[in-house]
Amino acid sequence: MNVLPRLRPGLTRIRPAMVLGGSLLALAGWSLALRADTPCDGTDVRYSRGDWLPVGLGVDAWFSHAEPVRAGDVAVAIDGHELAGGVGSVPGTVVRDGAVLHYRLLRDGEPVEVALPLLRPDLSQTVAPLASVLLYLAVFGLLALWLRVRRPDAPMGTPLFLGFAGIAAWLVAGPVVGLTALDVATGSQLFWLYHVATLGGGTFGWGAMVALTLAPLRTRIPGRYAGARAAAYVLPLLLLVAWIGAVLLLGPGGPPAVGLIHTGQEAIIMACWIAAGALSVLVYRHSPASRRPPQRWMLGGGLLTALGLFALWLVPDIVVGQRPTSMLWVGLAGLPITLGIVVAVLRYHLYAIQHVFSRGLQFAALAATLSCCYLAAAALAAAATASDTLAAAAAGVTVALAALPLREAIRRRASRRLFGGREDPAQALRALGRALARIPSPQQALPQVLAGVVQALRLPYAAVELADPTVPGGFRTAESQGTPVGESYRSALRHHGRTVGFLTVSAREADEPLSRADHDLLAEVAAQLGAAVHAVALYEEVLRSRTAAVATREDERRRLRRDLHDGLSPVLTGLSLKTDTALELLGRCPPAAPSDVSGDGHAGTAADRSARVRRLLTESVAGMRSAARDLRVLVEGLRPPALDALGLTGAVRLRAQQLTAGDDSGPRVTVTGVGRDTPLPAASEVAAYHIAGEAVANCVRHARASRCTVRIVLTRTVPAGLAPAPDDLLGAGAPQYLHVEVRDDGIGLPADVGDSSAGLGLRTMRERAQELGGLCGARSLPGGGTVIEAVLPLPGPALDLPAAGPPTRNRLTHGEHDG
Repeated sequence: MNVLPRLRPGLTRIRPAMVLGGSLLALAGWSLALRADTPCDGTDVRYSRGDWLPVGLGVDAWFSHAEPVRAGDVAVAIDGHELAGGVGSVPGTVVRDGAVLHYRLLRDGEPVEVALPLLRPDLSQTVAPLASVLLYLAVFGLLALWLRVRRPDAPMGTPLFLGFAGIAAWLVAGPVVGLTALDVATGSQLFWLYHVATLGGGTFGWGAMVALTLAPLRTRIPGRYAGARAAAYVLPLLLLVAWIGAVLLLGPGGPPAVGLIHTGQEAIIMACWIAAGALSVLVYRHSPASRRPPQRWMLGGGLLTALGLFALWLVPDIVVGQRPTSMLWVGLAGLPITLGIVVAVLRYHLYAIQHVFSRGLQFAALAATLSCCYLAAAALAAAATASDTLAAAAAGVTVALAALPLREAIRRRASRRLFGGREDPAQALRALGRALARIPSPQQALPQVLAGVVQALRLPYAAVELADPTVPGGFRTAESQGTPVGESYRSALRHHGRTVGFLTVSAREADEPLSRADHDLLAEVAAQLGAAVHAVALYEEVLRSRTAAVATREDERRRLRRDLHDGLSPVLTGLSLKTDTALELLGRCPPAAPSDVSGDGHAGTAADRSARVRRLLTESVAGMRSAARDLRVLVEGLRPPALDALGLTGAVRLRAQQLTAGDDSGPRVTVTGVGRDTPLPAASEVAAYHIAGEAVANCVRHARASRCTVRIVLTRTVPAGLAPAPDDLLGAGAPQYLHVEVRDDGIGLPADVGDSSAGLGLRTMRERAQELGGLCGARSLPGGGTVIEAVLPLPGPALDLPAAGPPTRNRLTHGEHDG
């Protein structure tokens, strides 16, 4: 991939910060080049105040040609020139390649004469002990340069880059380039470069770190942010200049003055650390909860690093003038903050720089592995042969043969860790297939699918859109995971050539678009997801259709019952009343006269008609009464009339009273629930009535219980004891549920409910709940008894949850009601 177009914005916008940072880095590079090209005596004058004494300089052996010097020696003269005079007491003409200078040292208070040759140093001898320090500096530099080049407008980019440049100049010119006794005595260019880099660059770099901690506060103090940032850069330098002036005017002069200047700068660095820590705590306290996890890692790492630096270097050097540990251990103090940055970047996507970390980790792992291979091969070859040349050649060949496969293996592993299955599409598709195979129920398909996509491709965001003609655009977001970071990409999901949805993903970084390999893998994933998404859409459609069908059926039953009850039933009743009236009027008619009796003894025509009418009317009344009774049974079969008369809770209470009437040994039933004025869908109301009634019937007939409690409430969550099983259905997206619970203290469920009447009742209750997309289940209690629970989704807006009133207890024996 061509990275030049993406780097061009940062490269073409040259700003003063880049010039200043580049100057500091150039200063460090100049010092390093000058040290490599200048003959030196191999001694080391440390930064500590205890090495800058009135009589001379505390020295130690640094390079191999200064072996006569021991730790703790004090150089008091070079070629007869006393060092008590301070900087420049020895003429620079003595510095010649190959020259031998005579040093007078004080060793345990006794004078010692040594001769030291002037040779160009081997800087590899200084880099090895400082590997840990340089490693942390490299991680710091990668982060700073990446942000500065890729995001020149990022508020944290400038202070991070300047901090890296200043600290790099401080560390390179200090521990790496170092300062020899001859540099101080002659006042050479290296002496001044050393102090400009360590004093000026180091102080400016730590001030920039204070400015870095101010960056998150720019929105909280917009009017004062610019001034506070400028103070963070300039104030440490002003304090250092003031301290240097005070020492030069009022100090002791000679080498101790330089030591006092170093001590003052260490105090300023310590103050910068404390200020940065206080600002970090302030930022953390005012940050939202979502941003605190990465800040905790960085804040904790910074605190541990600060404590290590204070204990191993700053405080001992300021107080007693000596550091108790070597620079190697001081460098290890930087490990906590480095780990904090790495975790914040890799786990919480801080700065979104996974690419640069991936490459950095690859090269670091490769270098470490190859170094171990070289040392192991060299050791084995040295044991097998006496020739150093042959041993080195064998080790080199071993490393050359192992380099390429190791690099490829490390690259694949790091890429898989950070970018998922882009390097191995087959592995990514297998992982997605396993995710699809683990789907326990249809309503959990989309979350499982998206979790598989995010995990397989290491994406920060993924979403699935389903076709829906009722929304603008024809597609709605059915499920999403994560938060978009950068540019979004949309891939069509097709089934048999028809678009059934879209898969939308986000780039891993704000300015790092997905690669061609990512697009190819997304196309393969989208081809596999089309059938799964289509199945989810069909499931939702079936669920909506079935729920609508049940609701429509119950609404139609309610309408038929109302029409039959309010229309036909009154008509039949009226007819029966009219017929009764006709019969009564006929009964008042006078009996037939004798003249009306025919010769054969039969009544006349009027009498016959009257008797026939009476008989027909009697038969009509009986038929109409029978039709009214049948009609009443039909109406009650469509919808229990008690639901309309008493409400759901009252109807269940009446049903329980009917079931326990005439049974002295029956349980005491307590029914509590929603009020009569709570509007409920007809289908849910009927299903809840029948489920509660069947559960109470099972309790009365089989449980041998003394107490039974029925509770009907509205809830917005599914009870914990009724978690969806793989084959259970639950209305997705319902804002509220109707929860029915029937609890008794009886003998519990039979060992095999499938072969009992109780088992048949449980199956019936479960089927009623599933018709509405709900759940129903039963379980035995540990101490005895049974709990039957059902939840029925309530479509539409959530109802107000009414306060539950005091329960009404019914001793339902002999048909009595005792409140």
